[in-house]
Amino acid sequence: MAKKKTQTAEKPVYTLEEIELFRNRLKQERQQIYQRIRSASSSLTTSRQAGEEAADIGSDDFIRETGLSIMSDDAEKLQMIDEALINLEKGVYGVCFDCGKLIGKPRLEAKPYARLCIDCKGAREANGGMPSDPERSRYLDRSRL
Repeated sequence: MAKKKTQTAEKPVYTLEEIELFRNRLKQERQQIYQRIRSASSSLTTSRQAGEEAADIGSDDFIRETGLSIMSDDAEKLQMIDEALINLEKGVYGVCFDCGKLIGKPRLEAKPYARLCIDCKGAREANGGMPSDPERSRYLDRSRL
């Protein structure tokens, strides 16, 4: 009689050198984002000059809205980077939040704060952003991070 396979989280197989490289990349990206946010926030605080043309004011408003949108995206990336750094400390960095399998090294090299493996990311995109198996997804249980 064949044994039933149980799906468990894979043990990370990255070397200590690779883990340290990922840690350095995450910290470097975090620093770049902080600098971008700092720069954007200082440019957003510039006040309008008396007598400015309406077109200039409209252009300034567009730039301000674009800056706020970029800052929001950067804030989300910062959160993902911080979570990845915490996962490094816990020894679960590079494990997909949905299926528990190891996220491929090429994906982590491209996006070191990735939460999902390629397969689960594709499944979520096809499923309107929801995990294909919500019962297994660690996104729904933040205490397991």
